[in-house]
Amino acid sequence: MNRWYFPFVVGIIIFMFLFLLGDYEMGLILTLSGGFTLGFFLMYWFNRGSNKGEGRR
Repeated sequence: MNRWYFPFVVGIIIFMFLFLLGDYEMGLILTLSGGFTLGFFLMYWFNRGSNKGEGRR
């Protein structure tokens, strides 16, 4: 089973941690979370486009 969603869940946890800390501006947190989401979506898209055997380690 390809767990492509695992880094996305970690990103959500980091986002909640930073949000609860409150030391960072909301714009910075939204920018970081948006970048993480876009990066993980691209990783999922590339994994989906490759063969099933590839991408697993």
